[in-house]
Amino acid sequence: MKAYETNDIRNVALAGHGHSGKTSLAAGLLFTSGATGRLLRVDEGNTVTDFDDDEIQRKITISTGIAAAEWAKKKINLLDTPGFNIFINDTKASMIAADAALIVVDGVAGVEVQTEKVWSFADEFKLPRAIVINKLDVSVRVSSGRSKACRRCSEDGGADPSADRRGKRVQGRGRSGADEIVPL
Repeated sequence: MKAYETNDIRNVALAGHGHSGKTSLAAGLLFTSGATGRLLRVDEGNTVTDFDDDEIQRKITISTGIAAAEWAKKKINLLDTPGFNIFINDTKASMIAADAALIVVDGVAGVEVQTEKVWSFADEFKLPRAIVINKLDVSVRVSSGRSKACRRCSEDGGADPSADRRGKRVQGRGRSGADEIVPL
């Protein structure tokens, strides 16, 4: 991989409740960026960020996995963090090093306990963040209309990527926000 200037490197934490799809999101981002030649899958045990035998067997992330991709001449380090409470300290430690967070929410289950915990970590570290609602295809089959996650994320007091729980603007640590990470 080529050498990058410090200001061309972004560390993005993928955080959320267990089984919300953080590792699958990392695999999709890596494939879309061209870092991998095909879409890797948790069920096949071949993802870049979950490589430990226990992680492959259990189909969960036990410790933060790091994968790099290039997008718009920037190096994006994806920090695929654990989502279960027993490993949450690893998630918090990884978020300290992050420039931003993608909070992954399961479209069927909605906002869960660890979702709120990682949101509070992002508040604590003043990280700009965006919500990624995953599994919307499953959500539509399971229920009619908007998913539980969409409803919760749009409610007052729910997770909002541009406001904390009191509605104030969340400021990042010296960078202008998500548009610097991956402008789409």
